[in-house]
Amino acid sequence: MEREQPTRERGTIRKEPGGRLGVALVYPNAYRLGMANLGFHAVYRLFNADPGAACERAFLPEDGGEPRTVESGRPLRDFDVVAFSLSFEDDDAHVLELLDRAGLPLRSADRDERHPLVLGGGIAVQINPEPLAPFFDAFLVGEGEELVGPFLALARAAREERPARAELLRRVAQLPGGYVPGLYDVEYSDTRDARDAWVTRFAPREGAPERVRRCYVPDLRQVPTSRVVDSPDAQFGDLFLTEVARGCLWGCRFCAAGFVQRPYREVDLERLRAEVREGIARGQRIGLIGPDTSDYTGLDALTCFIGEQGGTFSPSSLRVDAITGPLARRMAEGGERSITIAPEAGTEKMRRVINKDFTDDQIVQAAENALSQGMQHVKMYFMCGLPGETDDDVLGMARIAVRIREEVMLPWARKRGRMGRISLSVNPFVPKPWTPFQWLPMHDRKCLEAKRKLLERTLRPLGIDVDFFSPREAYLQTLLSRGDRRVADLLELAHRETGGDLRKALARWPHDPDFFVLREAGVEETLPWDFIDQGLEKRFLARELRRGVGSKLTPKCAVDTCRACGLDCADHPELEPAVVQLAAPARPS
Repeated sequence: MEREQPTRERGTIRKEPGGRLGVALVYPNAYRLGMANLGFHAVYRLFNADPGAACERAFLPEDGGEPRTVESGRPLRDFDVVAFSLSFEDDDAHVLELLDRAGLPLRSADRDERHPLVLGGGIAVQINPEPLAPFFDAFLVGEGEELVGPFLALARAAREERPARAELLRRVAQLPGGYVPGLYDVEYSDTRDARDAWVTRFAPREGAPERVRRCYVPDLRQVPTSRVVDSPDAQFGDLFLTEVARGCLWGCRFCAAGFVQRPYREVDLERLRAEVREGIARGQRIGLIGPDTSDYTGLDALTCFIGEQGGTFSPSSLRVDAITGPLARRMAEGGERSITIAPEAGTEKMRRVINKDFTDDQIVQAAENALSQGMQHVKMYFMCGLPGETDDDVLGMARIAVRIREEVMLPWARKRGRMGRISLSVNPFVPKPWTPFQWLPMHDRKCLEAKRKLLERTLRPLGIDVDFFSPREAYLQTLLSRGDRRVADLLELAHRETGGDLRKALARWPHDPDFFVLREAGVEETLPWDFIDQGLEKRFLARELRRGVGSKLTPKCAVDTCRACGLDCADHPELEPAVVQLAAPARPS
């Protein structure tokens, strides 16, 4: 990381370390990516809100050197706690690289009182921490607003008392959301002779809980949710990022965030208006963040307010049926030149499989709504290799793209004298824990390559770009996504012997990777991540799997009445979104 980066920041929190608990908050990737992660900013704010703690940030050094913090340039080993913010399984290998470069033993079992406590948190921990479990002393499972305070109180007390490390970890295991992997004895079936079993033993010791409860903020309405530190060197550095909601109402069967971030909660509109004023005062565009920003009850009121204040905005995600003419006009007036649409599947049948309920006509209309308001380009996201998918379903992606080209883009190109671009980003389906599709296998590489060639042969002669994510990389992503603690051995093997190349390390790993990637697990099997108590019932996910395979839609969450998944949202009136009244438009004079 370049040393001049801190001087380009605004909002950096600097505290004198004297007497305070020192926390190095680490994002296991480059500075520009970490500083675009709103959860990372939230935890930085939460740690530093405690007067007894001093939290500094560190990232994966781009020069290959020792990781040091942005605020003071201190090495990680000088801190009491090294806390990793974990969002993506693709960053798992970087965790080992950072620990090694920092001069810290990779495995928790090899650390003692001389070393900082290595802690992990973030959405990747909520989904499946097991591939990284041997490298961490402890994890905190859930949302930082509920976890940071109790952990800091315990850590400060321990700093005064100086208990043995084993005793400290036992105390962490008693915290809500506390998971100490070293306090569990785990055994698995043989990957080459599974016999319809996966985890054969998961036994807590020394008072650790049998299941670890995920902690979440029950009422998000007044929680501050915006970026803390501005940096022009961050990805999306021109945006003032602010979270509008957590959770999702729709239950898309492939999406882990839609299940592990339940229940759906919204930030109060007046708080967001205050955040918008701050962002505009900083001279930035407003980035609206949420799993599906179009669900936000006050979206129209909020985006109109942004325009009234002289600002512009960019939403992180919109449902197809939310891309209306008025919303598209406000986006285009703010400088947006491309509309991003996520049909996810090429036919209406396959969209019912994944629980998306819009038609091909609605997709084409969304593109029309955007281009009619001045946008020029269309980007679409699809998945390939979904359960039950046929070649005709794959060609359905091409048919949608061609319809948009012929029915929308060409007519507007003739009027304006310029042709926009259509591009497809296609990712192989990767089964994720805590989704109804967690039991399903990924399609094999040969099958996916055939689907890729089919799409390219159909669309490239028409000038429509197809960006197909590598099936090889998707295979590794699935291995890390559905991995257990044996995958930790693979990560360490790759780190020590193959320069971090997991593919090369597979040949030296004694287990069969197809067990994790290409095998369909039984719904009665104990899965590596089952020890986390999300509040969801496993039988609900199994029911959704059956409905998906049967191409049946499940209605979106009705927060005020629903108890279907196990979270009993109907018993929590604070979850119900407020009714937002739009101001009447002024009469023309």
